Amino acid sequence: MHNSFAHRVAKNLPHGLGPWKQQITLTLNFHHVLNRIMNTNYRYLTVALALLLPAMASAHDTWLQTNSPIVRTGEVVHIDLRLGNHGNQHRDFKLAGLLTLDWTTLDHIKPDGTRTDLKPRLYTSASAEKQGYWTTPVTLTQPGVHQFVQKLDRVMNHGKSIRSIRTAKSYVLASDSLDAPKIDGHAHETPAGLPFEIVLNTCPFGEVCAGHPITVKVLHHGKPIQDAVVSFIPEGETLQGEMDPNYEFATDASGSATFIPKKATRYLIAAHHTAMDEKTEEFEFTSYATTIVLPVPNQTWLD
Repeated sequence: MHNSFAHRVAKNLPHGLGPWKQQITLTLNFHHVLNRIMNTNYRYLTVALALLLPAMASAHDTWLQTNSPIVRTGEVVHIDLRLGNHGNQHRDFKLAGLLTLDWTTLDHIKPDGTRTDLKPRLYTSASAEKQGYWTTPVTLTQPGVHQFVQKLDRVMNHGKSIRSIRTAKSYVLASDSLDAPKIDGHAHETPAGLPFEIVLNTCPFGEVCAGHPITVKVLHHGKPIQDAVVSFIPEGETLQGEMDPNYEFATDASGSATFIPKKATRYLIAAHHTAMDEKTEEFEFTSYATTIVLPVPNQTWLD
């Protein structure tokens, strides 16, 4: 280091600065090393950003949450449209600000198949700008399974142009009797026609409960997708590591993944997919995410 730039400067210090020679040498050495690091690593920045972009694109995901999975026919259910950060390796139930509705749709699909646009009825839960979540009450006048479906489709620019598609679903059963609720058909097994979605193979009302397996299928443009990681996130917990073996599972050749919940709570089921081949002149690839919020009771809702 005696031939370094710092030592050459230190040897020729102006009169009166001799006592500060060591400090000045250390400071100059630090800046010299820092400058070399910056120059050396700058050329790798573009490559690093390219590798990080798929993860950045999935940083924020949406989900739909209701205050109750079962209500009496004619009663109100509150549907919340929330924005979370679980796609960015946080993988939890925590909010990450208020979703912008400009590129978003939210539909209520009734048991008879008719659809209602809920977007104009949404209002925010917080007084602070860009905080809280969107919510609205919905009266369920028809008995049966009601489905709520959300889709966001926009092109973003994070150094690269990315098409981001976020979808979410939630189910509520309206029953004439809460003492002995009944369900006709299996609406949960029918895809909603979304470009990327999770389909429940296990009935959320008659089969889902703590200690029993939950099987889901991940569809990309209506077809099962293999090796998609499905996260089953319990409310109040954050998944650990790159892939938490307790809560995350890769889909098989049929697009299916199975999880056995150990405790009764609300679970956020999430899956992601990056399609590098889905690109146009407007965007360079497409990032997908989809969720279902599933309340898991100690015993099934239906006998």
